[in-house]
Amino acid sequence: MPDSPSEMLAELIHEENILVDLPSEEHTAVVKALVQNMVSTDLVVKANTSTVSRLLNERESLGSTAIGGGVAIPHARIGFSDEPLMAFALLHDGVGFNSLDGAPVKYVFMVLTPKDDDECHRNVLRAIIYFVKQPIHLKALAGCKTAADVKSVFTDYA
Repeated sequence: MPDSPSEMLAELIHEENILVDLPSEEHTAVVKALVQNMVSTDLVVKANTSTVSRLLNERESLGSTAIGGGVAIPHARIGFSDEPLMAFALLHDGVGFNSLDGAPVKYVFMVLTPKDDDECHRNVLRAIIYFVKQPIHLKALAGCKTAADVKSVFTDYA
């Protein structure tokens, strides 16, 4: 287990799972693009695509996963992995995500955690919250132009 929450994100978010400036203003399209990214990079097998989408939609129907400050954390508990899986989208223009503060979402952390590992689920969500509560981190992400830039922010602040 990493020593700090920021180290956890640096380990879990791989450059190939970072999307920058998706051409959509709809949150469901952003989530779909992140799921497709996970499939294309073999984090999720194609046969599990509909399950992941259904679980994410079910979670979102309970209440928005946009936590304010331009951040959303769509997440689901999955039965097909023993490890947490993550993808990230940086949206310079922001999208509507039914955020409690009404702000457009610019930072989307998609999280899939093992169904039977409550501690893992809490730790990953805690790591994201810790990271985004540091204004310097979001400011650094806002200046990124490429997936490599985003990855270096996660690595540099680890």
